[in-house]
Amino acid sequence: MLTSATAPDRKRISPAGLKAFAARSDDRSVIYSYEQRKHAQLDPADDKRFRTKAKAWKFFQAQPPGYRQITLCWVSSAKKPETRQRRLARLIDYSIQEKRIPRLTPPETK
Repeated sequence: MLTSATAPDRKRISPAGLKAFAARSDDRSVIYSYEQRKHAQLDPADDKRFRTKAKAWKFFQAQPPGYRQITLCWVSSAKKPETRQRRLARLIDYSIQEKRIPRLTPPETK
């Protein structure tokens, strides 16, 4: 974890910056979706549901880590349980067809 004492350019941090850094709280850190993407995971019931679909799970595991992170974040970040279930069903359906979800896939370059 980065601290003001271990910051590479500590000499360049102003006193006000050091004060603000010291006053930060852990409950306000890592709150944005892009900061949580690497920690996204399905809850145990959804994980079990996905793994029971062997073909879908095998295809999903064969995808690059970036795609897996984005899709898991997309599924798990839904606020309503119905939305999470609908997104998981969509992910499973596409994976069974051995396709990526178009919306979550970067466009092909020529």
